[in-house]
Amino acid sequence: MRIRIIAAFAIGVVLLGLLPASRISPPAAGVFAILNGAVSAQDLLIFAFLSLAAGFIASALCTPYGAQIGILAAPAGMAYWGLKSAAMSTLFQAAPAVQDRLTAYSALRFEAFVWLVMAGCCLAGALAADKLLRRKPVELPDKYDAHFKMPPALAILIAVVGTVIVGNLLINIFAGDISYPDSKLGRVAGQPANLQIAFGVTIAFMSCGFLAKLFMGASFLWSGAASAVLSFVSTVIYSQKSAMEYLVNTFPAVFFIKPVASVLPIQMVAFGCIGAVWGYWLAVRYRIWRLYES
Repeated sequence: MRIRIIAAFAIGVVLLGLLPASRISPPAAGVFAILNGAVSAQDLLIFAFLSLAAGFIASALCTPYGAQIGILAAPAGMAYWGLKSAAMSTLFQAAPAVQDRLTAYSALRFEAFVWLVMAGCCLAGALAADKLLRRKPVELPDKYDAHFKMPPALAILIAVVGTVIVGNLLINIFAGDISYPDSKLGRVAGQPANLQIAFGVTIAFMSCGFLAKLFMGASFLWSGAASAVLSFVSTVIYSQKSAMEYLVNTFPAVFFIKPVASVLPIQMVAFGCIGAVWGYWLAVRYRIWRLYES
């Protein structure tokens, strides 16, 4: 199983990270975001096709589990760019004015949904491989009654909303860098390193995916999809003009109102999806342990 997971990650890194590097690499010390012009509409179409192919190939190689592992390929490829990207603060150090920061947040507001579509292309490719190759279905141990029985639509809604709320809280804890108390904002946080962001976002969504599956039986798809919602919500909440004016006039450009406001959309979606899948299967293993090993 570990070899299959590593293979899926490797396929994603090669097809979405190394292969299109000549087209979508940002300038030296650049931020990997659509707003900087490094990723055009044509590049996104190529990226979507490569994501579809990555999901298909990973699912085909990860037999007999197929799509269950193949869906990790695209998030792994996007995580590659999330780790290589310059920090969000780079944008604000180059253009420190209040309006420049507001403009940047406005441009980033919906970007996470674009990367979520890329992850969705990977899912489509993985499912297509499973169907076209006509594998014998594998009996997976993740089908069981949830602790709280409720209509599926309600479980999905709670999973998404709960992930946004809990994920925001946990990212601000686990992705936090150096911080300072402030009389008006409460506390401001410095720009965390990319590895700190990767750790914080992954652990946050792993926790949410675990709880969503354990208590409500919700799929990792909904916890993963909530990553784009959280990115949108954080850019809206933490980019209010009055608070931004105070922040810009009081602290250097490397400080943010909350750590979650320093996470790039591609980082949120990539590590959020990986964490959600991880948490889902941890919940399954925890249930097996409670039933048969405790």
